[in-house]
Amino acid sequence: MKNLRKIILSAMLAGVLVVPGLPASADSKDGKRDHHFRKHDRHGKSHGRHDRRHSYHRGRDDHRRYAKHHDRRDVRHGNRGHHNKAEIRQDFKDVRAARKDVQQNRQDLRADYQELRRDRAELRRDIRSGASREEIRQGRQEIRDDLKEISRERGELREAEGRLQSARSELKSDLRKR
Repeated sequence: MKNLRKIILSAMLAGVLVVPGLPASADSKDGKRDHHFRKHDRHGKSHGRHDRRHSYHRGRDDHRRYAKHHDRRDVRHGNRGHHNKAEIRQDFKDVRAARKDVQQNRQDLRADYQELRRDRAELRRDIRSGASREEIRQGRQEIRDDLKEISRERGELREAEGRLQSARSELKSDLRKR
């Protein structure tokens, strides 16, 4: 009797838990068919990719394992790739070299600014500690030299950026010509 009572109570509990979920699992299309897999709409027009899915197969040979597929070009023999032309390869090398030159000039300019900061800090320390006029004059001369070096490095950086820009534009024009 106890087992029967447990079975009935567990069935009622399962029913109570399942009943609220029934409306959520109802069909949302209200009796309409699922049109996702149809090849044609109501007017007979084709839609979607489903009817074009296997259009690339040309015949029975294409399904074999080692069949030759001719739908792609062979870049090794076609000589259509822009990397195969010597002029364009040289343009890529020029752009790469110009980038390295710009990067080097930026590093040099950064180092010059750090040197200027160090020299200014050293001059401030000398002035605070009461150094001689000769040391102060020498510190100021070092700062003037650093500023000249920075202005020279800025000019070199501008020139390098101009070379990079011209190399990029030449590469773009050569790629458009091909």
